[in-house]
Amino acid sequence: MKPSAPIVRRAARGFTLIELVLATAIAAIVLLAVQTVFFGALRLRNSTTDKIEADLPVQRTLGIIERDLAGIMLPGGVLTGQLQTTPTTSFTQDNAGERVSPDFFTSSGRVDNRTPFGDVQKVAYFLAPAADGGSGKSLVRVVTRNLLPVMEEETEEQVLLSGVEDAGFEYYDGTAWTDVWDSEATSTLPTAIRFRLLIAGSEKDPASATPIETVVPIVVTTTTSQTEALAETPEPQP
Repeated sequence: MKPSAPIVRRAARGFTLIELVLATAIAAIVLLAVQTVFFGALRLRNSTTDKIEADLPVQRTLGIIERDLAGIMLPGGVLTGQLQTTPTTSFTQDNAGERVSPDFFTSSGRVDNRTPFGDVQKVAYFLAPAADGGSGKSLVRVVTRNLLPVMEEETEEQVLLSGVEDAGFEYYDGTAWTDVWDSEATSTLPTAIRFRLLIAGSEKDPASATPIETVVPIVVTTTTSQTEALAETPEPQP
């Protein structure tokens, strides 16, 4: 019988110290890159969310003002008055603050089963001191729904936006913008109304005030405006 061949055992080869160090360094670099991308995306998400949340009150305010201006009604009549930046008579109390608009008679009122009035309402805008004593002012919307009160009228004050430095309305007469309008004298309405808003800057940087503007065309026209438009239309050539 032949003797069996000797069994050769191979020693198990492990990782060297240099390989371990290189693998750890590569893993650390990959983790650092992943962490940088992740936290960068997280910061971008947070800043975007904060920006959207900060813009929501402004967008809501602009939407309400645009709806009021888009539903403006012809001056005169039982439920509507004149559009006057310096009204001779106004039954909107000016104790809400500094008036920045005339009385707008508009059809923007909401009609539902809980409201005993129609969609015609009177709206005026004021700048009032901030309720919390902070910087800037509050933009207040004063609404009157009952335009035929038996006794004293009731108004509703709605604080639309805080942190406002300035606000105002301007009126386009077809050629230029003006901050004065009197429909009783002109018998017309402006062709567009522009609302300008200046958001107060931060306490650390007061110069960072943000200006915002929105322009709403006025689609309703008075008889005088229609007559003037017809007079300016050139006659067709034979």
